Amino acid sequence: MRHARFDVATLVVEQVPVRLKAAYLLVAESDDGDHPHWECLAYALDEAPLARGRYRVDITTLDGRVLGGDAVLVRSVEGAHVLRGAGPLDGVTDDDLG
Repeated sequence: MRHARFDVATLVVEQVPVRLKAAYLLVAESDDGDHPHWECLAYALDEAPLARGRYRVDITTLDGRVLGGDAVLVRSVEGAHVLRGAGPLDGVTDDDLG
């Protein structure tokens, strides 16, 4: 399985910036899909939970890469949010996965 990890500089959920303590984006390619699986784990300064649902997520990595796609909120507890990709992640290439 090929995969990549990105450190997140900014996270925007439905066009609303999330003020972050830290965030990480994990991308993994598997044999059972048309596109890589991805998940963003974010630790927000605001501990208010996000409502369960499907969201447009836009991410800028620490090195300036702009990535984005639709995601489903898996968990939101005390400012820790897990958003799992619900489709392709724009901006990731085959060369990113090692």
